[in-house]
Amino acid sequence: MKTVNMKLNTTKYKLTIYTETECTGCIELKELLKNNSIPFTEKSITPEKSKQGPRMDNRWEYIDLTREHEEVKLVPVIVVDDVDNNTTYHSAGYDFDEAKEGLEVLKQYFI
Repeated sequence: MKTVNMKLNTTKYKLTIYTETECTGCIELKELLKNNSIPFTEKSITPEKSKQGPRMDNRWEYIDLTREHEEVKLVPVIVVDDVDNNTTYHSAGYDFDEAKEGLEVLKQYFI
């Protein structure tokens, strides 16, 4: 996948990505971000199996987001936090349809 040769302005912004394990768009977006050296934190909403049963922490967070923010529709969801404690959500199916379009959405946060 093609790189954009831009850097996230990490002095102002932090990215978190909500993903699912089997989501092609999620996999492609993570690959694009990694290939462009754009730092992000991933929060998988796919239940994790453990000896104590499935872990659902991130999934419940995601469900709360979908209830609170109409722009959160599908994964991947890109969450941008800025230094002034403002949070912006960019969701597949709302702001972008393909991973490369998700990267285009992020350009406003680049140096």
